[in-house]
Amino acid sequence: MIELRNELKLKPQLIITPQLKLVLKVLQLNKLELHNFLLQEVHSNPFLELEYKDLPEVSYFKENSLEEIKLNEETNFEEELVENKFHFGEEIPEEEWSWEKTLKAEEKLVDYLLWQINLKNLTSLEKNIAYYIIGNLDDRGYLNISLEEIAREFGVSLEKVEKVRNILKFLDPVGIASFDIKECLLTQLEFTGYAENSLPYILIEKHFEELPQGIDYLKETYGYSKESIENALEVIKQLEPYPARNYFNENTVYVEPDLVFYKEEEEWKVEVVKEETFVVKLNKYYQQFLKKGKKLSGSLEVKKFLKQKFKDAEDLLKALDSRYSNLYKVGLAILKYQKDFLEKGIKFLKPLTLKDIAEDVQLHESTVSRIITHKYVQTPRGIFPLKFFFSTGYRNKEGERLSAKAVKDYIKEIIEKENPFKPLSDSAISKILKEKYGINIARRTVTKYREELQIPSIRERKVLKKQ
Repeated sequence: MIELRNELKLKPQLIITPQLKLVLKVLQLNKLELHNFLLQEVHSNPFLELEYKDLPEVSYFKENSLEEIKLNEETNFEEELVENKFHFGEEIPEEEWSWEKTLKAEEKLVDYLLWQINLKNLTSLEKNIAYYIIGNLDDRGYLNISLEEIAREFGVSLEKVEKVRNILKFLDPVGIASFDIKECLLTQLEFTGYAENSLPYILIEKHFEELPQGIDYLKETYGYSKESIENALEVIKQLEPYPARNYFNENTVYVEPDLVFYKEEEEWKVEVVKEETFVVKLNKYYQQFLKKGKKLSGSLEVKKFLKQKFKDAEDLLKALDSRYSNLYKVGLAILKYQKDFLEKGIKFLKPLTLKDIAEDVQLHESTVSRIITHKYVQTPRGIFPLKFFFSTGYRNKEGERLSAKAVKDYIKEIIEKENPFKPLSDSAISKILKEKYGINIARRTVTKYREELQIPSIRERKVLKKQ
């Protein structure tokens, strides 16, 4: 028979208090996020107030210190807009004005192509193939899957798929759904009326990889006149190599630095960027109100509410102080390690880990991680994410430590200086790094870093550099 009984046990357990949760939350917010968070807290907590730096301080203890502000007259902005009907300072005639003309919608490439396809006299199957092709276009507007794959997906012939793709190619923007830049340019030439025997068409189709050799080379090699080559190249220059270029959906990302590294009197310093327009502080009126203990209706509940809000306000201010002080300490430690980068450039960026900084500032690695996440620093060399300064490293022949970012810069420099017609393999780059700079890394590491830099392979570079 099972015996039931109560038993006491001591068990260690990590308990995160509300105060610690708040500190950790504030710690990982960047400047923009902190700005919005503080505004929300001030709106929900009567013990917090904003003091705007460009306005005089208002005393809550002076009688009649706040004046009632009234509008002399109310304005109906909608009626005002309808009545005036002005557009950039020029009056729009009555018959031409409409609400729709005051709005602008962002046009997206997919929607635009679908609209055009739906105007075509296509079967249901052909439209579905077209939709599938449109869904597999890359940012340049090129088709990044094979016709065979599409044909298998729909169980149709390659000819059927190619027929639909050719319809797409001559939609606006012309050249969309091409496989490569050469096909895209030829499509645009055909669309604008250039025949296959025209010189612009011939230069693209037969001599595309030789165009960088110049006019004299084409004249001497193929016997074309200098004037005709110049005219043909002028036509080619007007073509759009990336048909989707004007339809990229780019969202503006705003970045504000949380730290500033600057040099003053030959000494590097760090500064924490605080709120520029306001500071958060305790509301003196509610502080005095709570201290005096005035009688209130429902006093127990009200007092309990006010005491909790007062404690929350104090905890928030302490969390802000903790954020600023720890951010300063971490910034100072990073600056100490990376002075050479600020002085001399990327090749002098040293390897740095969270552990190095954690030991330096006497914080846990997870805390350091929270501090550097989504935060930026302004330096004389530009604005960088704090994570930029952290990377693994290698040693060169002088025994100096180099960061992975510095090694990537060496790889980029080597590739930029290579012979365009004889690009270097990853093995050759690895050999140069070892012999010239004393950096001993494997071929596969070179490949990894090259791909992270978005540099094409040796075969692709040979074609691209000729172009």
